[in-house]
Amino acid sequence: MTHPKVIETFEPLLDKFCQETINLDIGDNFSSIFLPHTMSEYDKAERKVFYFGRDTNEWTATKILYDKYKNNKLDDYISQTDEWINDYGFLKYNNNKAYGFWTLAMRLHLCLKGVKEKVSISKNIDGKHLEMLNDFGYGNTNAIEVEESLKIQGVWKDLDKEKYSELKSRSKPFDKLVHTIKAYKPDLVFIFNWACNEKIFLEGLQYEEQKLPYVNNQVWTYNLPETNTKVIWTLHPRRLPFEGFNVTELIDIIEPLVN
Repeated sequence: MTHPKVIETFEPLLDKFCQETINLDIGDNFSSIFLPHTMSEYDKAERKVFYFGRDTNEWTATKILYDKYKNNKLDDYISQTDEWINDYGFLKYNNNKAYGFWTLAMRLHLCLKGVKEKVSISKNIDGKHLEMLNDFGYGNTNAIEVEESLKIQGVWKDLDKEKYSELKSRSKPFDKLVHTIKAYKPDLVFIFNWACNEKIFLEGLQYEEQKLPYVNNQVWTYNLPETNTKVIWTLHPRRLPFEGFNVTELIDIIEPLVN
């Protein structure tokens, strides 16, 4: 069951977005709003941890969102889009990519629980480690996919660019960490997207910033005093080989910063 605070936080945002965009006709199958989600045991976690990436390819279709809106069932949209992560869909998607977002996030999550070996983040993961991955949160800095992702999928060339620009603009209220803080109250947040504007993403939050010299000056930390939340911000793992690092080396840099 989705926590009432999550519904209270995201339903008004979804309602406003649908009001503003339902007549845009971007296409029934276009990937719609991504919301932050948590695994089933998140509320019981000793330390509540969130991992943010850039965007998620081929998220829930626009038609599904608008149908829920028309039927006054936006709460269903919020709860049903929780299913992919709780069915461990990220394991099949990741398939142990050397520089995959999920490789970094899940190996880091295991590391924070004392696991030092390089566990395969794929469908072949063993039961012991799988059980340790049932209590984290997952978000994105972009609720609607960015141009680069759509180009990789082959969607961009046939997309109405004017409609996309309007849709992306209307989705901006979702692209802020404050909603995740309100809804899920994480203790620790990792953001793996150096291209994101930190001022915009952290809007509405009080924070203390520290810029660190690691990974070619691409590791910043933020303390949120109002909620005692720590944010560690660095680049997406796809950028690591261009900077001369690998996932294991980045985890070794990040781990001491957590406490």
